[in-house]
Amino acid sequence: MTLRALADSAAARLRARSAAPDPVAPDRAAPDPAVPDRAAPDPVAPDPVAPDPGAPDPVAPDPVAPDPGAPDPDARAERPVPPAGPGWAARQHAWPALAGLGLGLLALGPGLARGFLLSYDMVFVPRMPFSAALIGLTGGPPRAVPSDAVVAVASLLMPADILQKLILLLIFVLACSGAAALLARGWTAAASRAADSARAGSAEAAARGGAVARGGAAARGEAAGDSAPLLARLAAGVCYAWNPYVAERLLIGQWALLLGYAALPWVVRLLCTGRGRTRPTRLLGVLVPAAVGGFAAMAVTVVAAVPAALRPGRPGRRDGGRARRLAIMVGCAALLSLPWLIPALVVPVHTDPRGVDAFAARADTPFGRLGSLLMLSGIWNAQTVPRGYGGGDSVIWLLVVLAALGGYLLIARARGMSPGLGIAALAGLAIAAIGVTSPTRAVLRDLVAHWAGFAVLRDGQQFLAPLALAEAVGLGALVAWIVTGVHWAVGQDAHRAARRAVGQDARGAARPAAAGRATTGRGTAGRATGRAAAALGVMAVLAPVVLLPGMAWGLAGRLRPVEYPADWSRARQVIDGDPARGTVLLLPWAAYRRYPWNGGEAVYDPWPRLLGREVISNDGLQVGNLDLAQESADSIRLNRIVTARGPLTRALRAAGVLYVVIDAGPLLGPDRPGLAARARLPGARLIMASPDLVVFRLPGTSAEHQ
Repeated sequence: MTLRALADSAAARLRARSAAPDPVAPDRAAPDPAVPDRAAPDPVAPDPVAPDPGAPDPVAPDPVAPDPGAPDPDARAERPVPPAGPGWAARQHAWPALAGLGLGLLALGPGLARGFLLSYDMVFVPRMPFSAALIGLTGGPPRAVPSDAVVAVASLLMPADILQKLILLLIFVLACSGAAALLARGWTAAASRAADSARAGSAEAAARGGAVARGGAAARGEAAGDSAPLLARLAAGVCYAWNPYVAERLLIGQWALLLGYAALPWVVRLLCTGRGRTRPTRLLGVLVPAAVGGFAAMAVTVVAAVPAALRPGRPGRRDGGRARRLAIMVGCAALLSLPWLIPALVVPVHTDPRGVDAFAARADTPFGRLGSLLMLSGIWNAQTVPRGYGGGDSVIWLLVVLAALGGYLLIARARGMSPGLGIAALAGLAIAAIGVTSPTRAVLRDLVAHWAGFAVLRDGQQFLAPLALAEAVGLGALVAWIVTGVHWAVGQDAHRAARRAVGQDARGAARPAAAGRATTGRGTAGRATGRAAAALGVMAVLAPVVLLPGMAWGLAGRLRPVEYPADWSRARQVIDGDPARGTVLLLPWAAYRRYPWNGGEAVYDPWPRLLGREVISNDGLQVGNLDLAQESADSIRLNRIVTARGPLTRALRAAGVLYVVIDAGPLLGPDRPGLAARARLPGARLIMASPDLVVFRLPGTSAEHQ
């Protein structure tokens, strides 16, 4: 049944009801003869023939009682319009937010206990001190700006380990609810446009029938029948919050990037489907998580935000145009990027172009690099792939991804649910694929050699965030299309069967009974079909969790809460309590550690965040057998000293080093004779020696007399 036929049917029912006597008001006053009565018979028209009381009325409403399980296609026209206020919006977001919280609890599992989760770049420490490192003035790329400063401030209000768990849970809640909200807003906007088109097409027919065009829910597109089903919203949210991208980035410890990833759906939702003009204050609000995440999170957000801001405006709505939206978006992103942009321009940064090859996307599935990228994996570090992922079972995940991409292309994009998101997904995939071919890697190496800012493109896999969002919206749109389509088709079928059984036979009352049996049979079949559609929706919701079990329960036990050794706290008090000026050198000369008390998991050395003094470490990463060059000026300067042969004491004193901290290697243990000589620090005073830490203080440091 087409929309025009539905409109004609509604007009016929209105005419029948207006012609029938009102049983509720029998004492209606006589009409004023001076006022023409619209219900009066036309004097020119022939007298109507009195209907047979026993014959069914083909225009009157269906007398057969509908089956409770079969949806009525005309029920949406009789339902009241739900309020579109804050309470209704809160109810729309509540279930996806709770689902995100459940996913976060499942992912962290035992990691929710007291203690710190330390994994690669995810380093939280008790009560981070305020220092120049928090604002990126100690050298090197400002990767932890302003995220470390935000953590330092927030840790004044609560213990840092509890703060860490809240941030990680917030990532799942924001991601799941954001993807669901984007799908819901896009689906409602598409329904609104369809209603506008149908109303415009049936206006002439409704006018001929004397019916008044109905506004309300169809005009706003916010009726319950026009909103995305809950299963569809949950499918989109779960797919976006639980996938290989999130698992790999969580294992590598890039929680700040994931914070921007979690807020990305809210940014796209505001720019793609926002009602009216884009307000800078609202855009600043949804960009705050990306701003906290730093330059990587903001770069990923901008890749998705620019196409969304350039989407065409809706006819008849004043949204300011593309130029205004783009200007507001760029201005807000630039303003929130100042905390890391200023130190990046002021402090010199050195980037090794060979890192392009080291951080290129790799194949962690049987489908090659491009296949792995389409499946939202392919991170450069093979040790951060979730356990159990990448084997033969990944073919099922590939099928889910292909279904999600089909849902986006054929349903979401065709209906204009999230304009600009497809372009952003293609752009992110193109950036991630830079490391796939040798010519593109060579181009990026040349770009990095000319300007270190291009180094953000080395780890191109992080730019798959828009693709992950497009796949999540596509999966949700596919579920919504199946569920709503099945319900609508079943309702139409039952409605036509009942009207055909009653309206085409005028031989008595025996046929309505048969119509009732037919409608009941249709309702039973409709309930079975509806249950099948709901089962498909539930499978879509659970598929990411079932197909990626290595992300559950602390990422299969790799995220375990630990406490810092007590010797570390005592050494921190001694070093920060010393009034003499001087820096701290970390040895061994490497960036990452595998402490026994952390279960042997790799973690970036925590001492730069533990101490208020400037800490100099080797910030040149080692990727496989490739040792990249140092990035900060201090690290480059001390690298010449540390890697040289012979004693280090005199050269380190001249470089302003006051303390040397050794937190790994064979030198750890109780105080033994000749420990300073073995550390190549003759004349240094041993402050502390334990199985977890050795601390030396250099004598006569030149920095003490400055």
